[in-house]
Amino acid sequence: MPAELTVMVPIGMDRVVEMRKPTEGALVVLARSGRGIPKIENVDELSDKQRDQLISTLGTLGKVVDSMIVQESDKAWLDDAMIDGDVTAEEVIDAIRVCGEKFNGTTAPAKKAAPVRRRR
Repeated sequence: MPAELTVMVPIGMDRVVEMRKPTEGALVVLARSGRGIPKIENVDELSDKQRDQLISTLGTLGKVVDSMIVQESDKAWLDDAMIDGDVTAEEVIDAIRVCGEKFNGTTAPAKKAAPVRRRR
């Protein structure tokens, strides 16, 4: 059985975490979850339904991140860092992006697709 491929990805200000490539299923879940996050202007104005949806989506994202981080000590560190406010959800999502770029051999965001012109 071949060794698992991993990459080292920075998270937060001073930590580098070993991450495995996300599965195709994880990428689908990430894309679906990203669409499910309600736009938040003011957290106090979220409806109960929006708050429940946000909590559910963040829990799903947490499962994906947990599946990608290799070392249990890094998982525990990330939990503590997020609870303490040292690492934000945005930084974790950025780490997923960096991980994908490292596996795909890219460092720049994908080019925006040209608009599709439909014939009538």
